[in-house]
Amino acid sequence: MLELSPYDDRYREDCLALFDSNVPKFFGASERDDFARFLEKFPASYLIGHEHGVVVAAGGYAPHRTEPGSWILCWGMVDVRRHRQGLGRVLLEARLRLLAAMPQINAIYLNTSQHSAGFFERSGFTITRTIPDGHAPGIDLYEMKLAAGKLQKFPDLAVGEVGLRLS
Repeated sequence: MLELSPYDDRYREDCLALFDSNVPKFFGASERDDFARFLEKFPASYLIGHEHGVVVAAGGYAPHRTEPGSWILCWGMVDVRRHRQGLGRVLLEARLRLLAAMPQINAIYLNTSQHSAGFFERSGFTITRTIPDGHAPGIDLYEMKLAAGKLQKFPDLAVGEVGLRLS
């Protein structure tokens, strides 16, 4: 079972290793410094996914900078050796359930690539714009949106379902 807990500095190297495991297909090496700065400044709620004490996933959310009442999912990732095992789904649904419990959500946005856009479409996100090579050479930027009405499929988080620990 995937257990989720809030990020703190002790997970920095584990998070950078998660990032590195996803280069070059899902992230460009040039994005690593941006991710490292994100971890330092930490403007969002960022969750770490553990299995048997090993960090295997991470992802967060933050208020949208220009659209009040909307949120952005940020820096979601699963160790590349653990893709297609349901960990990304648990991480996504946990974040969406936490957001669904907040008052007055207008929409949830995210940026991803052509390699993950289908995963998010299956959860109700729609593509709003694509930019070829927008993340890095060979990694297109897909901007996606989930309308607030689609959050109904993610009821309030049942803590036991995902082993969520927020302490």
